[in-house]
Amino acid sequence: MRRIRVFPAALAVLCLLWILPAPAEAWNSDAQLVFQEEGKRVYLTLEGLEDQVFGLQLELTLEGSCPDTVFSPEVRGAYVPDCRVEEDRETTTVTIYMSAVRGSDPINDGRRLYLGYLEPGEAYSLPDRVWLTLLDRDLRAHTETVRTDSEFRDWDDGYGYRIYTNDPDYGTLRVRPTAAEEGETVTVTALPDQGCELEEVAAFSGRRELRLTDQGNGTWTFLMPDGEVEVEASFRPRPESTLPFWDIPTGFWCHDEVQYVYERGLMNGTGPATFSPDGSTTRSMIVTILYRMEGSPAVGGADFTDVPLGLYYAPAVAWASANGIVNGYSDGTFRPGASITREQLAAFLYRYARYRGGETSARADLSVYADAAGIAGYAVEAMEWANAVGLVNGTSGSTLSPRGTATRAQAAVILTRFARNF
Repeated sequence: MRRIRVFPAALAVLCLLWILPAPAEAWNSDAQLVFQEEGKRVYLTLEGLEDQVFGLQLELTLEGSCPDTVFSPEVRGAYVPDCRVEEDRETTTVTIYMSAVRGSDPINDGRRLYLGYLEPGEAYSLPDRVWLTLLDRDLRAHTETVRTDSEFRDWDDGYGYRIYTNDPDYGTLRVRPTAAEEGETVTVTALPDQGCELEEVAAFSGRRELRLTDQGNGTWTFLMPDGEVEVEASFRPRPESTLPFWDIPTGFWCHDEVQYVYERGLMNGTGPATFSPDGSTTRSMIVTILYRMEGSPAVGGADFTDVPLGLYYAPAVAWASANGIVNGYSDGTFRPGASITREQLAAFLYRYARYRGGETSARADLSVYADAAGIAGYAVEAMEWANAVGLVNGTSGSTLSPRGTATRAQAAVILTRFARNF
């Protein structure tokens, strides 16, 4: 009999549950594991999950010595401890654990579950079978060996509509999955080659352009419509930087976003040759940026005791206040020089999106963040929306830092995503 190895310190709940009997008839499983090798990463996707899954253990054995293998999860709403790696002569066994954070919510949303990716190193080969244990809603375990493949199942087998992509020069375009059911989330990854940059990425269903939500790091998501989709991307060689800032060189992590806001007059430098990416961003700065995005309409004076007429940001504060985009404090001040917090920034953008008639119904479950309870009441809906659409992400896997301040670099990135999506 095969012995299941469980990581007791990291997943005590699953350890307790796997001593329970597991009637096979409680499951309708036709699972398989899909491997997708891309560079140094191996993406793992379970498909054929006919039932809701509330926990799992996946054990796979690689041919080769891979002691430094790491696993990066892509499942929201799941607790995922570090994977366990065991070497045995010329093989390496990797065990991955997941369990639902909230007992009422499964970790899968349909028949496919994108687990994440392995980085096993240089010399390895993938198995044709893996050992999989699934937990159902009643915490009963079902264990089986499942086959592996390098391709998703054909859409003609009831896996939805096909997603087509072009073959761009100067970069790589990938979608996961390559076929999806209506309402399923599809992830688009567009990565430029060295020395190149993304020019445009778009998705179409017939003549209708689909909305792509920027998730950062070259990825976007969209909801699958009722029909086939075409995803297109174009790249170009990266021109020499046109920015005058020595502290934002070509290739810097936020270079493109800083260039976007600078070229459009949304953000300026802190000096003739500096942008100060780590500097703080004030409330008046953000309001002024939104005011410029709106075209700087004519307005009256601001009704705040600390915003006198004549200051550069006074018209912006007056416009934002008149249109319900910003509020002051109970003492009648706006505090224009105060550093803007992440929750304040989310609130400003949320209200501005509503003012412009944008779609603001998306909501993320922030309970996965340990500090979510610290969000101010006025900002809860705004943070849920901003997190759902990829504007304000966690500062770590378990923290959102709502009262933390946004640097100028972070503000440039968030504002660029906002401008492109809304």
